[in-house]
Amino acid sequence: MMLDAPSMTRFIGLIVALLAYFGVNVPEDLTEAITSLAVAILAVYTAWKNNYISKKGHQQKEVLQAKGLTKGGKQ
Repeated sequence: MMLDAPSMTRFIGLIVALLAYFGVNVPEDLTEAITSLAVAILAVYTAWKNNYISKKGHQQKEVLQAKGLTKGGKQ
């Protein structure tokens, strides 16, 4: 099961808070790299989920257009 973006953000925040609480020093470069990776992964995931890219997505778009619920559908 994949976590949604807000849940993933809270989970990462929890890990960072726990590391700080226990006095674990994480180098700034590592923190920036992990943050950049997380943002990139979430951006790709969001783009995938919010667009009609997959076969199932194409089918969903066709149904929505047939019912006039998207641009380019029947009016």
